[in-house]
Amino acid sequence: MSSAKQVQLLIAVLLVLGFSAAIYKHLVLGFPLLASEQESVWQLEARIVFEADPEAEVDVRLNLPDSNPRSRVFALDSVAVDYNFDIIEDNGVRLAHWHGEQLSGPQILYFRSLSHQPDPVDAPQQAELKPIKPNFSDVLRQSAEALINEKPLADGLEGALQLMRRLNSPSDGRVDELLRGYSSPEKRNQRIGQILTLANFKVEPVGAVFMDDEARTQNITHLLEVDISGRRFLLDNREIAQVRWSEVAVLQRSNEPLLEVFGGVNSRVTFAATKTQQAAFSTAVDVASREGAALVDFSIYSLPLSEQNAFKLLLVIPLGALIVVILRNLVGIRTSGTFMPVLIALTFLQTSLFTGLALFVVVVGVGLVLRSYLSHLNLLLVPRIASVLVFVIIIYAAIGILSTKLGWHEGLKVTFFPMIILSWTIERMSILWDEDGPREVMIESAGSLLTASLAYLLMSNGFVSDTIFLYPELLLVLLAIIIAIGSYSGYRLSDLWRFEPMERHDQ
Repeated sequence: MSSAKQVQLLIAVLLVLGFSAAIYKHLVLGFPLLASEQESVWQLEARIVFEADPEAEVDVRLNLPDSNPRSRVFALDSVAVDYNFDIIEDNGVRLAHWHGEQLSGPQILYFRSLSHQPDPVDAPQQAELKPIKPNFSDVLRQSAEALINEKPLADGLEGALQLMRRLNSPSDGRVDELLRGYSSPEKRNQRIGQILTLANFKVEPVGAVFMDDEARTQNITHLLEVDISGRRFLLDNREIAQVRWSEVAVLQRSNEPLLEVFGGVNSRVTFAATKTQQAAFSTAVDVASREGAALVDFSIYSLPLSEQNAFKLLLVIPLGALIVVILRNLVGIRTSGTFMPVLIALTFLQTSLFTGLALFVVVVGVGLVLRSYLSHLNLLLVPRIASVLVFVIIIYAAIGILSTKLGWHEGLKVTFFPMIILSWTIERMSILWDEDGPREVMIESAGSLLTASLAYLLMSNGFVSDTIFLYPELLLVLLAIIIAIGSYSGYRLSDLWRFEPMERHDQ
């Protein structure tokens, strides 16, 4: 395979890999297109209180909230002193588990979960529905069937709501007979679920908490989950209405205990919900980390925040390299050193553009004057560059002291410039001055500053830097562009301007 074909194949592979990874993170992992996007996040807090038995070990278990079609749980946390906390699974049910020893008196445990509402394409899978089994005597079964068959029920969800309305008719003796002894909300909910099951609806009783930040405290609310043609619906048997999945967090299913306390008495649990705004990017990272997504587990997002900030700066350096490649290979601008403008642009990120330009001109200008004196001493190369390095440090110190005395504290930022690079730049410009004259020095200096300024403008753009940090896979696309430019061997823009007089002469 020829080198040209290899280059084309490599470019195609890099483009496919880069765009595929970015699209996967957006569509599957839920990463936002813009780092500035915000989304609503619900914090659900459970407050558990009980009296501990000083003669027994304390063991507390609380059902965890489930993800549903419109709400994904992505973070779990506990606040409890003197307790060991972990997440366990018992018969397929995930539980928050606290264990403590040598405890006595009133105890308070807090458990918090965070959830957000993903796009429908990103909705979590639900657990299989466990329909409730009807439990009627022959007489009550006949009453229930008579109530069901009194009038034909509509199809689907409306049919279930119609039957629930009949069960809320206080004037019907059959209803009173069917619900007698089921006065508590939980038992009434289960009984109505049994009647709906008798009418061939797939129903499971659930316990849920409404996501209502206006309610200071809440208790569990008992609802019915109905499966109709593969779609899940939540129904409130008291309001005779459908409840949206986005409005609740389901914590209890069928006959699962919501709270179990061993080694304690007088236990109870209350809930409170709070709505906040959070960066969609942070939520996506938390969700992907909790689910073990490889693109997040083995990425810079798994590093500590301080290291993430360092990598965020490193990720924009290829953008500066792209500017250098474009200006040198396509435009034809000459610079002092190949990637020296990128290092200068990094300095501009710390100093600001105009302050950095002023300091660069002063340091290099004074350095060239001092370097011209060394030319008369006929020093060897290494001692000469070392002398220039000492000059540069002296210039740094002088600028810092003078700027402080004059009240211009921006001058202290001169220390952000890489002194080794500046020393070599001064040496190179001095040699160029001796060999080709001051005009070439001015051309390369202007080209270097122009390139550094354009690189700074791109690297400091918040949208660009945030996008690269959000989707570092796009660096593969950037690499493909650089390789494509590297394979170009045609005229540069400066060549067209240089050869333009020849064209006029031919005409």
